[in-house]
Amino acid sequence: MTISLTQLLLAVVLLPFLWVIIDWMFVYLGDRRTRRRQRRVARECHLCGKHYPEGRRVKVSTCPDCAAQNVRGGHRKLG
Repeated sequence: MTISLTQLLLAVVLLPFLWVIIDWMFVYLGDRRTRRRQRRVARECHLCGKHYPEGRRVKVSTCPDCAAQNVRGGHRKLG
């Protein structure tokens, strides 16, 4: 059985390329899932920019550094 040049190129170039693309998709989706989980349990202060953990899901929390009140979600009173 002989292998043609086309079959060789398919095995050497195309299959590893597809493997890299599939691996990249899994890593991208895993990172996205991790960032989503982190956003659920952490809060960023709108005043000083510090990220701090939030014990429970509350609407308003206080930053431990600058004591600013941070509202979860969009603030409708701004305008």
